[in-house]
Amino acid sequence: MTLNDNILKTEERITFALRSLYHESGYTPFKMSRFEEYDMYVRNKNFVGSGNIVTFTDLGGRLLALKPDVTLSIIKNYKPAQGSVSKVYYNENVYRPDKATHEIKEIMQSGIECMGDITKLDQCEVIALAIKSLETVSPNYILDISSVGIVKGLLSAAGVEESVEKSIIALLCDKNSFALRTLCEENGIGSAITDIAVSLCEISGKATEVIDTIEKLCINREMMDSAAELKSIIKALADCNLADNLYIDFSIIGDTKYYNGVVFRGYVDKLPKSILAGGRYDNLLRGMGKTGGAIGFAVYSDMLERIDSTNKEYDCDVLLIYEETADFSDVKKAMRA
Repeated sequence: MTLNDNILKTEERITFALRSLYHESGYTPFKMSRFEEYDMYVRNKNFVGSGNIVTFTDLGGRLLALKPDVTLSIIKNYKPAQGSVSKVYYNENVYRPDKATHEIKEIMQSGIECMGDITKLDQCEVIALAIKSLETVSPNYILDISSVGIVKGLLSAAGVEESVEKSIIALLCDKNSFALRTLCEENGIGSAITDIAVSLCEISGKATEVIDTIEKLCINREMMDSAAELKSIIKALADCNLADNLYIDFSIIGDTKYYNGVVFRGYVDKLPKSILAGGRYDNLLRGMGKTGGAIGFAVYSDMLERIDSTNKEYDCDVLLIYEETADFSDVKKAMRA
């Protein structure tokens, strides 16, 4: 028996399609418990992005938490092996506070994680799957991409204290070039570096068209190497006809404490915020005592129901009217007709 697309809700149909996409790409399913030890989230609270975690004490006296994140659990269970790569996909619920209602929400996520001795090919595969995931959700999509390494190289050249670095990153994320220039000038950052920072803030366009401009802004080895890596990934995706909706935007940064390479976010028509987010996070892996590299992304499946714009005139396909005295077998025959 096959599933009827007319029976499935939009989010269910897309979730099944994503699961099939990841499975056919060689990723194996990862299943986890609803609960994890609270200490793991405390140690990585900045990555989780919230201190509002639902906790309780189990029968053995351990403090557990309803999981606010899947990636941390996958890293916890990951067993590094030299020369190998672990590729998993998941479809899990996480529990996070809603900023508007201040209530804990149950959020469905689908996604993949690739960990181990990852290569450029692995990175390209993950980003290609992010693009294909967006295509599965909607034909009208954009994947924004940037590089943490380029930003970190610029911050290194600026030579400012950590608090100023955080302010620069925040203004990049807000695309506030005026305030960014003012901040740089107030903290004695030279005009050449200030101009580069403002240029990165303002640059936004098709990846294949603006990557050369970004290369010209690089002033040290870290920036150059990161730009070269980003350019090679863009070229590989373009060669596979996957770069038409790929854009560079340095408001996509993430926490530089965890992310260390490419980072990206996906958007689809009719949704006001990103439905997909991911990147390379070797630093998080090492912070949890594991070796190797890591890259992955999550699709926020709970948002999928909002993109179904089809307004059905009726909420049923067939209306069967019968009298109370009707014979049951006749009603069943009519239903099968």
